[in-house]
Amino acid sequence: MRVSTQQFYAASLTGILNQQNTLNTLSQQLSTGSTLVNPSDQPVAAAQNVALTGQINRLSGYTQNGQNAQNALQLESATVQSVTTLLSQARQLAVQMNNGTVSTQDLQNAAATMQGYIQQLAQYANTQDGQGNYLFAGSRSGTQPFAIQADGSVLYQGDGGQNQLALGPSLSTAISDPGSALFMNARAGNGTFSVNAANGNTGGATAGPGTVNDTALAQQTLLVNGTQYQISFSGSGGSMTYTVTSGTGGTFSASPVASGAFTPGMSIGLPPGGAPAITVPIVGTPAAGDSFTVAAAAPQSLFQTFQSLAQAFSASAQNPGSNALRAQSISNALASLDQSQTNLLSAQANIGSRLQQVQAVQSQNAGLTLQLQTQQTQLTSINYPQVITDYQSSLTALQAAQKAFTQVQGLSLFQYI
Repeated sequence: MRVSTQQFYAASLTGILNQQNTLNTLSQQLSTGSTLVNPSDQPVAAAQNVALTGQINRLSGYTQNGQNAQNALQLESATVQSVTTLLSQARQLAVQMNNGTVSTQDLQNAAATMQGYIQQLAQYANTQDGQGNYLFAGSRSGTQPFAIQADGSVLYQGDGGQNQLALGPSLSTAISDPGSALFMNARAGNGTFSVNAANGNTGGATAGPGTVNDTALAQQTLLVNGTQYQISFSGSGGSMTYTVTSGTGGTFSASPVASGAFTPGMSIGLPPGGAPAITVPIVGTPAAGDSFTVAAAAPQSLFQTFQSLAQAFSASAQNPGSNALRAQSISNALASLDQSQTNLLSAQANIGSRLQQVQAVQSQNAGLTLQLQTQQTQLTSINYPQVITDYQSSLTALQAAQKAFTQVQGLSLFQYI
């Protein structure tokens, strides 16, 4: 078979180019460490690699969300803990002031301290994260949630929502809590009912926060039916008596529902007769005409409780009636503080539960990411010894082809003439 010069050149050039292409591919594999230099050479592996890369990138996004959620929840937990500590300090101060030996100066100092606590509480309630978002504004994280008004009241400007972050394809977690739930909606008194002394009381009696004997009956009577009770006193000395009237909306019937002889320290059961749902202890001796009102516990903000303590300390008059009213206000505030503390501890437990969930998901995502990365490495990584051997072989073959082409193209019949 005759081989023309043109065929010889074309075949030789094709062989050299093929060797160069193989050598170039092996060189790129060595430099990148990947077998997928040309996806068209391994379309199935290339498609699998794209799918793995997408899964890893999605997990990376969830992992970043998890880290952000963890940071937010840790900051919220620390802030709630600071509020709980502040509440404990206010409670300790109230206990110290709740005795008959404190001086007017002590009360004035305590009132000033409580005003400082109110400012500190507002600072905690308006805590911001590193991006300037308010922790306790609900979903309105760009709005300052709490504003102290000129009259000392506190206005909540957030909402009841929660910001969410996705931790997985079908899993998300709340990374914030509305300030209304944490600071504004705890129940006053013992959580079921509260006892308030009439402003005109002149005796030395105070009413304790009371106890609940039948929760269902107490809630039905006080909360659902809206029934209120007024305990009034008359007489003096050993002939003092009490009268219980009932009503709604602050209006009480003229006819009593119960009455009897009063003994200092006794507890009065309500509703009267049978097994009472609640009992109210009366400590000390009231004066004729003194009264106490018992009603369902209403929502009371922690700010209001702090304000009530500041006001109680500001009433510095030293006489039996004033001391009893101050003691009653402090006793009510202590009971409300206990309710707020319970509310905060519950929120703290909920935050801790969410934080544990985030950490567990983060650990799971990290393990899955590692597994996918291992699969991707096994799919795309080269066998360095084998590729180096192939590279050397291809380099030798290319050099041989080039040398053979050089030698053959020099052959000519004219050399033998």
